[in-house]
Amino acid sequence: MGKTLRGPVERCIVIGLDAPIAHRVYSYAKDGKLPAIKRLIEGGVYAENCLVPFPTITPPNWTTIVTGARIGTHGIPSFNIHFSGDPLDKLYQAFDTAYCKAEYIWNTAEKVGKKSIILNYPSTWPPTIKDGWQIGGAGLNVNEWRIDVPIGKIKVSLADAQLFSTEPYPLATQIHLGEASGWRNTPEAESLLEAELPLVYRNAMFRVEDVSWSLLVIDEGEGYERIILSKKKDASEAFAELSAGEWTGNITDEFETERGPVKAVFRCKLIELSRDAERFRLFVTPICALSGWSYPESLAEEIKSKEGLPMPLSGAFAPLRLGWIDIETFKELIEFHNVWLADAAAYLLKNKDWSLFFMHNHIPDSMYHYFATWMDPATAKSREDAELWQGVELSMYQSIDRMIGRIISAADEKTMIIIVSDHGAKASTKKFSIFRILAEAGLLVFKDPDVKDISGGKMGGVPQIDWSRTKAFPCPPVCYIRVNLKGRDPHGIVEPGKEYEEVRDEIINALYDYTDPETGKKPIALALRREDARILGLYGDHVGDVIFAVRGDFMGQHGPHLPTDEWGLGSQKGLLIMKGPGIKKNHVLKRTVELMDIVPTICHLMELPIPKDAEGGILYQALEDPDAKLKELKWLRKNYELLKSVYESESHLSHTRPAY
Repeated sequence: MGKTLRGPVERCIVIGLDAPIAHRVYSYAKDGKLPAIKRLIEGGVYAENCLVPFPTITPPNWTTIVTGARIGTHGIPSFNIHFSGDPLDKLYQAFDTAYCKAEYIWNTAEKVGKKSIILNYPSTWPPTIKDGWQIGGAGLNVNEWRIDVPIGKIKVSLADAQLFSTEPYPLATQIHLGEASGWRNTPEAESLLEAELPLVYRNAMFRVEDVSWSLLVIDEGEGYERIILSKKKDASEAFAELSAGEWTGNITDEFETERGPVKAVFRCKLIELSRDAERFRLFVTPICALSGWSYPESLAEEIKSKEGLPMPLSGAFAPLRLGWIDIETFKELIEFHNVWLADAAAYLLKNKDWSLFFMHNHIPDSMYHYFATWMDPATAKSREDAELWQGVELSMYQSIDRMIGRIISAADEKTMIIIVSDHGAKASTKKFSIFRILAEAGLLVFKDPDVKDISGGKMGGVPQIDWSRTKAFPCPPVCYIRVNLKGRDPHGIVEPGKEYEEVRDEIINALYDYTDPETGKKPIALALRREDARILGLYGDHVGDVIFAVRGDFMGQHGPHLPTDEWGLGSQKGLLIMKGPGIKKNHVLKRTVELMDIVPTICHLMELPIPKDAEGGILYQALEDPDAKLKELKWLRKNYELLKSVYESESHLSHTRPAY
């Protein structure tokens, strides 16, 4: 029997998870606690040494995944970006596609007629595709905005979560329940209490017209057990009726804004209602716009989700941090988020003509920023506390696993599936200040001689920094330090050439010389001049004059830590799982893998053109037959020559071959 050509992989699903701790995901999956991920691992390849770019942070690394390019090539240096010629303390959040200098894989695919779906993928807004579909990308979640927003700020389309309470919770709206009056169509009751609930549009991207709801609290003879919510004092027009512990279903309403009417969806939960009504807590999820975040614009209206919400994760993590909600309510909010992503993905995969699907889920990153320190025995308050938060961690992954299971059900035998992350995470450990190090070395000078750090004040700016005496400034602060250079920086005082080199040496020496006074340890793992940082893939105008990395037993969950760093339960290594045609089965890949290898591998298996800026290599060791394409090419060439020979012979016999 003759050889049968396998043909290229026809489709590829890439599901991105932000900041999972890879070895913990692997362990949970192998133990059967994450069944969808377990099926992918057993049916494919798990990369044990997936190294992510440095710095280990979101925008640059997700950009590397979809361009195949190093940070120095695509130009997204960190979470924030600084442009030469701007003041050293002026930064922009790195989510605008205008900042990316490299070609995305979906733009390359589009040139050969292949269509892509992009779902909630960071740093991809405004869309660059013309013939495809995109949801989100201007932040880390749908209905979240980090473009045209000040550094350190997050905006949401309409409103973040809100709590109405009779007690003074932080940032909550405190209300007073009084005797009800003026209501129509009220139920029979022993007693009725009321309050006005004014909506607060916290963190709104644009102005929303004020709205108040009317609350009726009902005592039918055994204490206050039930509430009614209505837009006016008419119980027959109530949009919600709840008892303690109950959620409403999804509520869709229209809100008047400075940009016109916007349809939105939200839910409410009665967290607490004591029988005497002294304690009352009503939680309102973010009010999630149902438009304004898709391409084409009409696409958003096609997404229907009965149980999910297109919800920014600030609507779950901040309420838990503020004490508004309990852990169970928090888990329910996470499920709403994941169900919506699964519903959106399932709809798009079923109803659109696509070849590439890329999506991102930010939950692991948010959860580790919130409670990695509480769950790691090395930093937890107690063993019981560590076990509690490890249980919450597992529940988060299980919710994600259910989402993944629904999404990959759209895959057929010609579809490749990839699970990938941008970096890992760890517990927050001992803090120290780069600002203080530079200040004590005389390289950074505050206007107030008593100030040694930025604590308690605005970072940078005229009120704090004396630019006339400052030679170096952390910008962006995650791993870069810039020299205040004459001719480049507006307040430059350092002469190019010899003085510039001397200042860089002073910075590096100050970093290496610093010893933490409490631990006696040296927190700086590495400090390099910009030219030497090319070995880390860092070069170009957007990186600092000096680049540094921090040991894992210092600083926060990720960012200034090297990709190989492991501390406590944590690790900065990336998660990479691949399954599909031509990929090995149940194989642990030991070789070093880099995120920039993903695009070339996809293009190789799908026979797509390589994005013009891709620098990674094909992961041949993950393939069942690394030489399959070469063998097919040789086979095709051989058969071409045979066919050509037969054609020429037949032409001579029939005397139909042209004489020239």
